[in-house]
Amino acid sequence: MLRDESREAWADMSIKTFACMFLFITLAAANPCDAPAATIALLKNAGACMGCHNAKDMFIVFGNKEKMSVTVSERAFSNTVHAALNCTDCHRTISLEGHPGKVIGSKNAFLREASAACRSCHSDDKVKAKPHHAYMAERADTPPCTECHGSHGVLSVARWKATLRGHEYCLTCHSRTISKTVGTSERLSLRIDQADQTSSVHNKHDCSDCHTEYTADTHPVKTFADARTRSIVISGVCAKCHEDKHTAVRGSMHYNLSFRVGETLVSRGRPEAPVCTDCHGFHTVGAKETYETLSGIPCRKCHENIFAIYAKSVHGMAKARGEHRAPLCASCHFAHEINFTAMSDKIKAACLGCHEGIEAVHGRWLPNAELHLAAVACAACHAPSTEKGIYLQLIDEKTGRPVPVDQMLQVLGITGEELSGQLDAHGQGLDSYELAYLLRRLNLKGAGAKISFLGKMDVMKYSEAHQLSLKKYAVRKCEDCHSPASNFFKKVTLAVVKTDGGIDRYRTQTDVLKSIFLTESSKQFYALGGTRIAFLDWAGIFIVFCGLMFPVVHVTLRIFTAPVRRAKKADEAEKGKKS
Repeated sequence: MLRDESREAWADMSIKTFACMFLFITLAAANPCDAPAATIALLKNAGACMGCHNAKDMFIVFGNKEKMSVTVSERAFSNTVHAALNCTDCHRTISLEGHPGKVIGSKNAFLREASAACRSCHSDDKVKAKPHHAYMAERADTPPCTECHGSHGVLSVARWKATLRGHEYCLTCHSRTISKTVGTSERLSLRIDQADQTSSVHNKHDCSDCHTEYTADTHPVKTFADARTRSIVISGVCAKCHEDKHTAVRGSMHYNLSFRVGETLVSRGRPEAPVCTDCHGFHTVGAKETYETLSGIPCRKCHENIFAIYAKSVHGMAKARGEHRAPLCASCHFAHEINFTAMSDKIKAACLGCHEGIEAVHGRWLPNAELHLAAVACAACHAPSTEKGIYLQLIDEKTGRPVPVDQMLQVLGITGEELSGQLDAHGQGLDSYELAYLLRRLNLKGAGAKISFLGKMDVMKYSEAHQLSLKKYAVRKCEDCHSPASNFFKKVTLAVVKTDGGIDRYRTQTDVLKSIFLTESSKQFYALGGTRIAFLDWAGIFIVFCGLMFPVVHVTLRIFTAPVRRAKKADEAEKGKKS
């Protein structure tokens, strides 16, 4: 069927060609000056070709059965940059005597053959004058010229750019499979899927709103050490519109682990730390709701192991069931101002923010609930299968805030390396005397505050804090903590808060909680029979014993001294009578 259709098309074109030739010969035999001016213009520019190709139903069928329109609008062509050319100036292999000639295998082959004529006027030097155009022209899979510039409607570059709206000009190249080399050999894709860009929250923006150095007239060549450095540089553009988010990020652990003003990622040594594009993408930035689902949360790209723990927790399973109030990562850690949560009240504030009135609930069964909630992390009880331990942290007693390492270094007059060496000198963990000596040095050297140790119970691995279970499995037995054999006190760590909010943990010996040197600093863990400080146990027992024995001794003494007191009263009465 298609073969018959092809034959009919070729026959129809042949008839029209002979008619055009007849018209051409007839007009040529007459005096050209007698012909109308419009006809002369037609002949000078397009000859007899327009007689057929100006028809709306002209098409060509290729060997692979593809079809392509070969209709050429005379009016449109007369407004192009090629209006002064004859058809044969470009279609040099076309002859009216043998037209249409051979059957071409495919549309792509035809376009490539036709585009080869462009190089007869546009030399390699001109084509490659601009590096980005040269890149496209030198590719092995270079598209034919007509794919970008058109065929019979080619406009000057200036007029062509004026017809393109918004990002259409940029997508002329960037909608194709193109890439560039960064560093020494890394290939970086520069292709942009228009569908992704259209569905992005930034779909109203022009490319130059973010890529400010690039316009329809300027396209600088940029080089980067690697693709990672490029991501960081591009992420800096986000601050132009999202200053509030950028300010929040600057105080987060992500920012401090990646870069600071005046520093590069390479100098920080942490190029893997996330920036805007790692979480939100480049041209696929979604609405806020897209990041609040199990499939859309970006944190799992870097923290898949933690996410796997979360997915099996009471929160993760609730989220999977479609309970939209169930927390995701940003619910507790927040989206942009992310910091370490161990040894801080931030994560507890997040828990209490959702579980309103939970302090009163604990108070119904838990003695001294306020102290427990202050000294014990939520996960220590609500993630029962995790390993627990004690974090000792230096705090300012007046403000209750932790003493950062910068303040410690300033007071002690030493470097960070020297402090680390002192806190981990022999590799066996700090003993009670060393901790007490550190505390005394800080207070004697004028720290400007009363510094002491504050101990808190928490899980020992940050990832296990996400292993929250149903409340019926939570730790509720007093003896789990308040017994000499409790596993909860077998690991003690000195936690030093870094400038970026992170924590350096130094091993300490487990008997530090038994030491008389740290009695004052460990007071929040004292409970008779449950503390690790034997001296306090004996002192407590002695005080309780004395308290109980005082009324017994008092009553006994009163009984034994009763006769003496009666005799004394009798003597006093007799003397009174005599007087």
